[in-house]
Amino acid sequence: MYKLVKYITVILTLAAQTLVLAEQSVATSTNDPMVMKIYPDGTKVVVRWSEIGKAVDNGEKHGGAPRIIAYDPGKDGIVPIGQPAATGSAPKSTPAPMPSASSVVTTESSNGGTTIPSPMSDTGDYGPMEGFGFRSNVGVAFQQSQSGRIFERDTQQSVTFQPGIRFDIEPFYNVTDWFSVGVECAFIYNQIHSIQFDDNTVYSGDSVFGNGALYQVPILANVRFQFPSDGPFRGYCGGGVGGVWDYSTLSLIGENFTSYQWNYAFQLTTGFVYTIAPGLDLDTSFKALCTPNPLSQANTFGSVFGSEQVNAAYSYAVEVGLVWRL
Repeated sequence: MYKLVKYITVILTLAAQTLVLAEQSVATSTNDPMVMKIYPDGTKVVVRWSEIGKAVDNGEKHGGAPRIIAYDPGKDGIVPIGQPAATGSAPKSTPAPMPSASSVVTTESSNGGTTIPSPMSDTGDYGPMEGFGFRSNVGVAFQQSQSGRIFERDTQQSVTFQPGIRFDIEPFYNVTDWFSVGVECAFIYNQIHSIQFDDNTVYSGDSVFGNGALYQVPILANVRFQFPSDGPFRGYCGGGVGGVWDYSTLSLIGENFTSYQWNYAFQLTTGFVYTIAPGLDLDTSFKALCTPNPLSQANTFGSVFGSEQVNAAYSYAVEVGLVWRL
């Protein structure tokens, strides 16, 4: 009887050891590989394939149910929880340790997310093409020589101007992406260079002619036609009509004279804009302002020069500025 009990005990011990070895074999079997669960918030969890079906994982703490992919230790290089990270002196060829079922890595980098395209790309946002806007420009003004006849129209007079400055502001409304209306107010300044009477010329700064200047303030109702474009460049042309306030000063033969009057005027404009930010354009333009009945410098002297005849005056400007589309 004693021997029988001893044999049974030995048999049971061997059977228990066999079961333990079998369980370890199953745990390390290639039929139960490691897989990775990736949650919507970027959290990654490495588990055994056999553990996937043990419980329903809705990912309440990570934004939803995970997707499951094969785990590659050499590619992902995840260090299991509780094990120290490899130091910089470790050989590069050392394989990454196999993670435990509870190994978790941090959220994925946001660099892989959706990026915002540059607003100046061909598919970018150029801002509103319709509605109110505001334009501001500044540039160089060239006043064409102003000529006419004085002294009962017996003497030819010609006034030459130096390059000056022009500054514009214009609130406008884009009716469509190709047509707009606006009201422009400008300031133009040109200093007088010389005055010629027939064959005699006096220059600014000499003993006879001290100095002089012409100030112009045009106020114009404008229309503009803009060529629609899918890119940042858009050309345009337009024109305007209205009035201009002329103011002139002269210092001649020791006397100072001033004269001013309203005149009607019209203007032609062309140029192009380049979008540098949504709703903000860089504007370059060329403008030609015509005053059919200008203020003659001879008017400054009242009736001294008698009856006169003055040709139309032209002012040209090359400007740059900014356009805000609201």
